[in-house]
Amino acid sequence: MRLVFIIAAIYLAAIAPTRSQSLDIFKKTTTEVAPGVYSYGSFSARSLFVVTTDGVITTDPVSAKNAADMRAAIAEVTDQPVKYVIYSHQHWDHVLGGQVFKDEGATFISHEKCIPHFILHPNDDLVMPDQTIAGDHDLTVGDKTLKLMYFGHNHGDCMLVMQVDGTRVLYINDLVTPYSVGLGFMPDYDPGEWVRTLHELEAMDGWMQFIGGHGIPIAPKDAMVQRRRYMEALMAAVLDGIESGKRLEELYGTIELAEEFKEMRGYDTHIRRSAERIYHYYTMGW
Repeated sequence: MRLVFIIAAIYLAAIAPTRSQSLDIFKKTTTEVAPGVYSYGSFSARSLFVVTTDGVITTDPVSAKNAADMRAAIAEVTDQPVKYVIYSHQHWDHVLGGQVFKDEGATFISHEKCIPHFILHPNDDLVMPDQTIAGDHDLTVGDKTLKLMYFGHNHGDCMLVMQVDGTRVLYINDLVTPYSVGLGFMPDYDPGEWVRTLHELEAMDGWMQFIGGHGIPIAPKDAMVQRRRYMEALMAAVLDGIESGKRLEELYGTIELAEEFKEMRGYDTHIRRSAERIYHYYTMGW
C-alpha cells in the first residue's frame, strides 16, 4: 500500500495547479454533466456515475474512502442501488476500494486484459471483476446505455473509454488529464499507440467534452487535442536529438517545446522523465 501512496503523490505533483492558482485538490464535488450523468471526485482523482431508471452504474472506486464518499454522494442524487462498477484500466490509483459496492450486490466489469495484471499484482483492496469484455460493449441499465470502447494498447493494454449513449461527453481516464503533461515515466504505456488512440478519439463524432480521471470536473475536447499535440512535439524533439547523435543526458538540455506546452501542469517536473521514456521507446523498442 505504501507504493500506492508514493505513486499517487508523484502523480499529484504532475496534475497540481500552478502557483498562480488556488485550489483544494482533495475537495470532492458532484457535477451533473448531462441528464443523469455525473462527474464525481476531486482534482486528485475523478470517476463517472450514471443514474438510470433501474439502478446506478459507476466507474473506478479509487480507494475505500473515496468509494464510501462516492456512495454517499450517489445517495444524495438517487435511492437507486449501484448495479455495476466498471474499471477503466488496471492501475491501483483507480481500481481499489470497491467493496462497498460489492456489498450491495454490484457486478464488476473490466476488459479481459486487466485480469493478468490483477493476478500478477494482487491487492487486498481490489475487488476482482465478475465479468470481462474483449472489445467494444454496450451496457444497458434501465433507460440508459453506457458504451464501453476499447482502442487497444495505449496507457496500458486494458483501457476502456466510456460514453453514455445520447450524450456528448466521454469518460477518458488517464489518456488525458486536462491541461497537464501527466506522468512521463510509466513503463507499461506505449507512446506511439497512445498518440494513435488520441487521434482516433479526436476523429470520433458525437462528443465535445470529457471527464478525465484527474483534474477538473469536465473539460473541452480541445484539452485532449493539446495533450496529443504535446506528445507528438515531445516525440519529434527526442527523435531529432537521437538522429543528431545525442545520448540521453545530452538530450535533456536540448528539449525545447513551444510555450503553450511549457504552461501545462507538471511540465517542469516531468519533462526530463518524459523525454527519457520516449528515448527508450525509440532506442529500445519499449
